[in-house]
Amino acid sequence: MRRVLAWCLGAFAVVLATATPGTAQSGSGLAGVVKDTSGAVLPGVTVEASSPALIEKVRTVVTDGDGQYKIVGLVPGAYAVTFTLTGFNTVRREGVALTASFTATVNADLRVGALEETIVVTGAAPTVDVQNVVQQRVMTRDIINAIPAGTKSVASIGVLIPGVVTQTQDVGGTAFSATAIAIHGSRFNEQQLLYDGVFYNHGAGSGGNFNTIVPNDATVQEVSLEVGGTSAESPNGGLRTNIIPREGGNTFKGFFFGSFTNDSLQGTNLSDEIRRLGLVSVPQVTRIYDIDPAYGGPLVRDRVWFYGSVRKQNSQQTVADRYYNLTPNTPVYTPDFGRQAQNNEENGNQSLRLTWQINAKNKWSVQGQNGQQKRPFYGYACCSAFTSSPEANFYSESRPMYLVQTSWNSPLTSRLLLEASAGGASKNFETYLQPGMSSTQPAWTELSTGVIWGNYPGVYGANANFQFNTRFVASYVTGSHAAKVGVTYMHSNSHVTQSVVNNATSYQLLGGVGANGIITGTPNRVTVYATPLTLDAVMKANMGVFAQDQWTVRRLTLNLGVRFDYFNAYVPAQRIGEGPNVPTRSVNFPQVDDVPNWKNTSPRLGASDDLCGTGRTALKVSLGRYMEAPNLTTITRVMDPAAAIVSNATRTWNDANRDFVPQAEELGPISNVNFGTSVITQAYADEVRRTRGFNWEGSASVQHEVLSNVSVNVAYFRRWFGNLTTTQNTRVTNADFSPYCVTLPSDTRLPGGGGSQLCGLNDVTPARFGQAFNLIQLADTFGSQQDVFDGVDLAANARLPRGVVVQGGVSIGRERTNNCYAKDNLSLVSFNTGTAFTAGTPRLDAYCDVRPPFQPNVKALVIYPLPWGVQASATYQGLPGPMILANAQIRNADIAPSLGRNLSACPATGTCTATVNVSLIPPGTVYGDRLNQVDLRFSKSIALPGGRRIQGMVDVYNTLNGSAVISQNNTFGAAWLRPTQILQARLVKFGAQVDF
Repeated sequence: MRRVLAWCLGAFAVVLATATPGTAQSGSGLAGVVKDTSGAVLPGVTVEASSPALIEKVRTVVTDGDGQYKIVGLVPGAYAVTFTLTGFNTVRREGVALTASFTATVNADLRVGALEETIVVTGAAPTVDVQNVVQQRVMTRDIINAIPAGTKSVASIGVLIPGVVTQTQDVGGTAFSATAIAIHGSRFNEQQLLYDGVFYNHGAGSGGNFNTIVPNDATVQEVSLEVGGTSAESPNGGLRTNIIPREGGNTFKGFFFGSFTNDSLQGTNLSDEIRRLGLVSVPQVTRIYDIDPAYGGPLVRDRVWFYGSVRKQNSQQTVADRYYNLTPNTPVYTPDFGRQAQNNEENGNQSLRLTWQINAKNKWSVQGQNGQQKRPFYGYACCSAFTSSPEANFYSESRPMYLVQTSWNSPLTSRLLLEASAGGASKNFETYLQPGMSSTQPAWTELSTGVIWGNYPGVYGANANFQFNTRFVASYVTGSHAAKVGVTYMHSNSHVTQSVVNNATSYQLLGGVGANGIITGTPNRVTVYATPLTLDAVMKANMGVFAQDQWTVRRLTLNLGVRFDYFNAYVPAQRIGEGPNVPTRSVNFPQVDDVPNWKNTSPRLGASDDLCGTGRTALKVSLGRYMEAPNLTTITRVMDPAAAIVSNATRTWNDANRDFVPQAEELGPISNVNFGTSVITQAYADEVRRTRGFNWEGSASVQHEVLSNVSVNVAYFRRWFGNLTTTQNTRVTNADFSPYCVTLPSDTRLPGGGGSQLCGLNDVTPARFGQAFNLIQLADTFGSQQDVFDGVDLAANARLPRGVVVQGGVSIGRERTNNCYAKDNLSLVSFNTGTAFTAGTPRLDAYCDVRPPFQPNVKALVIYPLPWGVQASATYQGLPGPMILANAQIRNADIAPSLGRNLSACPATGTCTATVNVSLIPPGTVYGDRLNQVDLRFSKSIALPGGRRIQGMVDVYNTLNGSAVISQNNTFGAAWLRPTQILQARLVKFGAQVDF
């Protein structure tokens, strides 16, 4: 670890010494054509862009032979653009507002006139970008401040974009920080987390689930979210989110934001319908607060500035229909209806940014963020463990938790711009048992309801991660070309320890719900674990080299790019010792290299046509190939000899003496004969280690400025995945299986009311039971595997007079998958499209050709000023309901007549308690009711002397008090369809903001 840290610090110093600077990595710019009054183009016109936001205050270029100019690498802010040519009048365009990742078209017509004559043009800034093909949305500071957005996180802001989906639903800050967002069929781990162009995910993975720090909102100027058509600078095709930070200036300025709510400010939405679904309580806020002061100004006027902030957040809430256990030390769950389970998170962030204006052409900044995070019952938030009793959930606390970054920006000439940045991040989100719990206490699970109690049944321990990343970019601009080349590099590592309670053994019962919610059952099986384990992985290099050119030919702008990616990881040498269920184990494993070793070249092609030549209508098309974004451990864990051994297995349990203590003679054969040994039972084929998955994204859109500051956009997106993989158990063939059918339970909630025969199920023969070697291979080896998203977005964006803002639209799409090539090959068991042929998945077309319905995803926000300094705002989200499944535990007695024998998991003699978890409903066919959420804010501003301001606000979340089901229990039985998470009830939150 010390060698890695020393290496990273050395590389960090090299970057600072040799690379170039970067203020906010925003990718904004200005472009246009200059003509005379006859329509002829004018070469040699001096174009000056001036803004206080610029390092050098004024950026100057000259139009080329076609009268075109481009100014790139600008930071967000208000600009004035001046056009000057000897013998012609001077034209000055004021009030051009640039947001991140936006190129504004500013044309000019010069007429012959006196040199001193200047025509000043003011008016609305362009709302259509006719140069770039990237589809992006920018949430500016004024919008972030105006709307009810819960924690103001990237996710809580991003979900207001049509088509964006998330893993949870925030009501006033109830969603936890590790939340990912995705769009148009992209994966959650493809979301890129950038802060001033530097990755702030931790070393174990990418996406919103792997953030190192919880960003401090007081440090945010605006948030850019690229949703499609991203350039060669981006390795992945998911959402690319970039936080543009605030910087100090020549004036000392302060900021304070605070908000608070508690249970007395929330209603209840325990409706009759929710009661009918089986809930007797709903999630309720206990307390939420957010305190965020900030202050900044000059250390040396015109030269060095600082900006610092301290944020403290806390969210405490109850869990729907989950209670503390009155009998945690027994094989019985007895709910304490007077103590509802809690789902809490506490975050702290201390941030300091220093900016140094070295000279007129060099600017350097450095920022450090230190964080604290406690999540006492994190399983409820991260892992949908809503059927766990509180004592059976894990406790998490992150330490250390920090992000350090630096950037340097230098417009060397009017044509050459250099940028560089580097950052390091560390986070150990360690998991523990609940305070006071003993590691000798067993964990119990009732299989028909999924309820868990007694103790945490999974693995717990350290999750220490570190990453270091750098970026260097050079841009060269002429009138018609804006070329950019660059390189990105990341190095990371992950260290995990794993332990399991009760001598690495957990217990499973099969029974159900009794009177007063009491749950118990008959012993059914035990799960044994080969812990403790230590798992390590190192990302040697995740590097990208890219080139991008934006070439304008009259009204057509071509965006042509290419990217080379190199991704190489390895598993270091390690020793694995003994454990409770593997008392004689002592194994040394050598280093495993090239897991994987990928080298890929990807094109990025796009074209944008200024249809009418007015800068108001753009026709855009794009096509690009993007690399999959595996977490560091996606492949290393499988190829790690310590992790690739069978770390858990099951044994049937016939508790003959009814003492709820498993004796050796009561246990059936182990489900995997390789359990706990050094025999590797899964691996990636060499072709997969050399061949990286990808997806192509194509889009076509028309964007039109209907009126001044009012634009609409219609876009079609298609994403299709390639180099998909499948997992084959090479120890079995079709001849090693026996088919059987089951009779569906009779239930009016099942399709067709149930009662019919469900076939396509197979059980491995007793001779092959527990034998497995899973080889992950390219799916094309066996047949055609498909994963395709199609969708259409319709969106509008309006900034109307008097400060009225309207944004929103609808995205209608679906992702379909087809794995039916594997239907008749019983050795193929799972796929990286998110589906699998488990033992209880019927091998039928309905289960492998998944075609969900097209469902609308609707989002909107409105900001409307009222008299007397009052402002109202509202946001709306209309989302599809959750997919409904039904997974039933079918007993051996109900299977044996069709199978012609007992299940292979049964012991040779005695009573058989084996079951198969059978999927009764094909995926993508049944969905719950839609979710509709309306949030409101009313604020009042009072101006104070000296430009100071105080603002009070009242937020009303879930104004309609909806109780939409977000997730439900999909285990068929007494608790089937009982909601595990519903929308929080109407919540009022008070807040205040002071600018001074």
